[in-house]
Amino acid sequence: MGRVPVLRGLILLLLLLAALDPRLPLPGRVVYLLDFSPSARESVFALAGRLPREARYVAFAERAALLPSPTARRLDLGERTDLRAAFQEALRLRPSRVVLVSDGLFSPVPPPFPLDALYIPPKAHVDLRLVPPPYPFLGETVGVGVVLEAPRPAEARLRVEGPAGPLERQLRVEGRRVLTYAFPLTGEAEVRAVAEGSWGRSEAKARLAPADRARALVLGDPALARYLEAQGFLVEEAFRLPLEADLVAVGLGVLDLPPGAPEALRDYLRRGGGLLFTATPKGLFFGGWDRALPEDLPLKPLGRKGAALVLVLDVSGSMEGEKLAMAVAGALELVRSAAPEDYLGVVLFSSSPRVLFPPRPMTAQGKKEAESLLLSLRAGGGTVLGGAFREALRLLQGVPVERKAVLVLTDGLIADPKEPILALAATAGVEVSALALGPDADAAFLEALAQRGGGRFYRAATPQELPRLFLKEGQEVFQGERLEGRFPVEALSHPLTEGFAFPPLSVLLPARAEPWAQVVLKSGDRALLALGERGEGRVAALATDLSRSWKGWEGAAPFLGGLARYLAGGQRGLALYAYPEGEGVRAVVLGRLEAPQVLVGGKEVPLVPTGPLRYEAVLREEGVLLSGKLRLPLALPLPGEWTPRDGEGNLKALAEGSGGRLLTLEELPRRATASLPLRPYLLALALLLFLLERFLEGRRRPSEVF
Repeated sequence: MGRVPVLRGLILLLLLLAALDPRLPLPGRVVYLLDFSPSARESVFALAGRLPREARYVAFAERAALLPSPTARRLDLGERTDLRAAFQEALRLRPSRVVLVSDGLFSPVPPPFPLDALYIPPKAHVDLRLVPPPYPFLGETVGVGVVLEAPRPAEARLRVEGPAGPLERQLRVEGRRVLTYAFPLTGEAEVRAVAEGSWGRSEAKARLAPADRARALVLGDPALARYLEAQGFLVEEAFRLPLEADLVAVGLGVLDLPPGAPEALRDYLRRGGGLLFTATPKGLFFGGWDRALPEDLPLKPLGRKGAALVLVLDVSGSMEGEKLAMAVAGALELVRSAAPEDYLGVVLFSSSPRVLFPPRPMTAQGKKEAESLLLSLRAGGGTVLGGAFREALRLLQGVPVERKAVLVLTDGLIADPKEPILALAATAGVEVSALALGPDADAAFLEALAQRGGGRFYRAATPQELPRLFLKEGQEVFQGERLEGRFPVEALSHPLTEGFAFPPLSVLLPARAEPWAQVVLKSGDRALLALGERGEGRVAALATDLSRSWKGWEGAAPFLGGLARYLAGGQRGLALYAYPEGEGVRAVVLGRLEAPQVLVGGKEVPLVPTGPLRYEAVLREEGVLLSGKLRLPLALPLPGEWTPRDGEGNLKALAEGSGGRLLTLEELPRRATASLPLRPYLLALALLLFLLERFLEGRRRPSEVF
């Protein structure tokens, strides 16, 4: 009966001891992880003789392997540093203590055990890598990044060889240094680089192949088309909608293109397309583009002499309805096509003449008033021209410009005598043009009137033709001028002009740049080439005729090709920039992309939009850019084995974060102690005694019954 209380006392004692968690000291195992990566192994080899032989050793780089002794050497473990392989190998040895011997030039990985560390300085070395552009066009001047990295300051002799010839530099590399090797990409190319110094030798090479050929639609400028073909562009010369080219170059006039072309070009530009206007005999100002696209053309005529035009418009009863509406639309085109120095007036005729408004400068206010008056017109009455024609000539007498013109429009037969009107047209000293609308117009008289007046005769079968015919007449009257001779060219600071020596021009249109545009080339106070951004696209205007200027200049094709690629950049080009950030790289992609992602290690990493046509992501490995049907390998300057880092700080943070510390050479452990936890055994013994106590208690109770 006394045994049960004794057992209960023993159980309580065992539970009390288990709560104190006693441990039995035993001999332990020290495991050293030796960094055999290229940047650290020479320092580790030099230290090996001072390491304790009683420990176990694991060498690692990209792979890990057991070593029979600290002085054993392995050179087959790879060229980079991967701590995961070292940690896994160490766990297999069941260590009591782990010490990492390294230069710290690696991406930290949290250890699965407390870790001590010993810092060793890295080898003096300069690593060399070549980073090609991700999406080069055929004919594009590309830049290959030459990336040099040194964990410690080092001198290096660099030589780069490729299509642009040799590039040699003597450099001091501290940390990371990047140079650019540029050349025109006319086909597949290879670039080789070698860096040498007292530390040794590094080599790298890169192969480039054109990713695509840019498409250019060239309208009315054969010289530009040949230049762009020589630069690798796929050139088309037929206007078709929708506009799908990377660049549209316009050397034709507004009226040389189908109706709706100005609106289509404006929409194309705003959506991200590239536009280039050239000064052929039908292009730029001669083509009326400064009037058709006044908000989108970077150049405007400079010092142009104004002209005066009076529209003599039939508003008789036969013009009522669609005819008058389209005549008003045509007159509004005249208003819009006039420059501030031009004068425009309107005289109406039916049974009697009426001055809608006399010739006035087409300033912004003048245009606004003219549009308001034109939109108020009503039709009615007969068709008497003489009085209105004489009033138009009278109004022009006091206008202070040299060129003056009258445009007569009617859809019927003139009721008054014709010969006096014809005689007056022949002697007035003013250009007289005429427009016959519909089959009932007196075409014979109107053609004679234009012939006597030295102007032009137009025939419109339907009212819908009127706006374009009015615009054509305005283009004839409100035209600019060109200068011919020898005009020196001055290049302003811009990446497009670097490396070019521009010869003089034979033809120049006097022009000024709009405030929103950047002048790239000029001649004296005249702007020659200006460019800017409108919406998401880029636009440029060149105020010379390429069929007569720059003939025989070898730099013409490369310069114009570079300009075309710059303009097309908003539509098709991709620009990739990479910046080291922490242990990865921030990739910035500029271009028109569709829900872009980067495929890295089988996982899709989304590129986050951070601005117009700008996407970013932080990557830790190279990958493939995915955007619609685009599959583009990304060669990023990811951190390498020799990437400069604070190795000692890296090791200290890794050790202290795991519960260890950074050691000195004198503190390296030779032996370790392990401890056997006794708590499980004490609890198990307490359980057995408890069961025994329950058994004895059960036997005692039946005997007490008797």
